[in-house]
Amino acid sequence: MKLLVLVLALVLAAPVWAQFGKRASEVMPDGAYFRHTSPDGVVHLNRTLTTDAIRNGYQLLDQHGRVLEEVEGVPLNDEEARALRMEKARQAREDKELLRLYAGPEDAVRARDRKIDALELSISYEENTLAQLQMKLDDEIAIAARNERAGREVPEAVQKAIDRLKRQIETSEEKLAEFEREIDNAEKEFAPIIQRLKEIEQEQ
Repeated sequence: MKLLVLVLALVLAAPVWAQFGKRASEVMPDGAYFRHTSPDGVVHLNRTLTTDAIRNGYQLLDQHGRVLEEVEGVPLNDEEARALRMEKARQAREDKELLRLYAGPEDAVRARDRKIDALELSISYEENTLAQLQMKLDDEIAIAARNERAGREVPEAVQKAIDRLKRQIETSEEKLAEFEREIDNAEKEFAPIIQRLKEIEQEQ
């Protein structure tokens, strides 16, 4: 599959390579070469992808002469074709990066699940913290209520504790909401990655 991605990149970026004359070793697999037939019937073998090959169609061969990829000709004066080549080049770059990060769709699923598991563990810890804060707040509110029933003012320390605990509970609830958003973002982030990796796998 990595070879297919590289082939796509070679095909789509070829006009640039031809223009600047890069060495073959910089743009294609070791030992591979391009073969195309010109309109006059002459077969050409090149280590770089020429504009004539793109126009007439070509084959990418490995060092043993086996056909790795066969590409139809594209008229270079067709702006839509140029745009299509650019889009395919962009997709090829993205695919190459995906394959560098993930061995396949299952690998991406595991990466997503690890991230979500870590977030769910953080949620569990934070929920425990929130429960403890709520219990402490209930205790302080109960103290304040007893003082009020007895006709006494609520001690300043109790009121400060209530205010502090309320702020801590609010912060804890915000953390929980943020963790939930991160889980949702992780699912959204990995969904297209997993889908594209499945497509790449099917194209192999």
